Amino acid sequence: MTDKQNGQPTTNPQPLYVTLILDETGSMQSCKGAAIAGFNQYIARLRQEPAETRFTLTLFNSSKTEVRYRGVPVSAVRELDVETYRPHDTTPLYDAIGRTLNAARQEAPAEAKKLGVILTDGLENASREYTRAQVFDLIKACEQRGWTFLYLGADHDVWAAGESLGVAGENRISFCKRDIGKTFDHLSETTARYRRGRSGQSKSSSRQDAAESKKGQLRAGSAAPRVNGPSFY
Repeated sequence: MTDKQNGQPTTNPQPLYVTLILDETGSMQSCKGAAIAGFNQYIARLRQEPAETRFTLTLFNSSKTEVRYRGVPVSAVRELDVETYRPHDTTPLYDAIGRTLNAARQEAPAEAKKLGVILTDGLENASREYTRAQVFDLIKACEQRGWTFLYLGADHDVWAAGESLGVAGENRISFCKRDIGKTFDHLSETTARYRRGRSGQSKSSSRQDAAESKKGQLRAGSAAPRVNGPSFY
């Protein structure tokens, strides 16, 4: 496996710019505690990395689209708790993505790897500013600047939803809300591989997922069926 920028093999962690767009709508109430714990563990793992990590966090529902942190060192990101993560209302997903990426694509360092993560348990139903087509075009514009996107979804057709936004099939991940902690574990591992220039999945795992895809099956808490692993390169 080679680094996308210079074509050379790499295992050293690279500087990373992470943008996490995190659902804070009412349906997330049922997994609130696990979501808080998973997020905090993810941040802790990022802090352990020797290379610099810059972090943007957007929390969204129909009452707000809050960019709580914008391109800050991950050491400055505070843990979530029951007071700072309070799910309610409906899902303006397009507005959350659009507002976040319009700023982030201008601010992300050119030399850093750039990872955009969208985590939601529902479909768009409340945006007023951005359309699906606008978000699709924005994601594609970011990809032209070297971004990679992951779509993590529960309780809806993740393949169709991710496709409608322009997220590569290999990077659409279905999870079960009762196992959201495992989802954040998977995200931590995937992030670590990405910044080291390694693919996210073994050949044996890819073959297994491909077989499941043919059967139309999804394992709760695991990645949605893939053929070639996350398309980071």
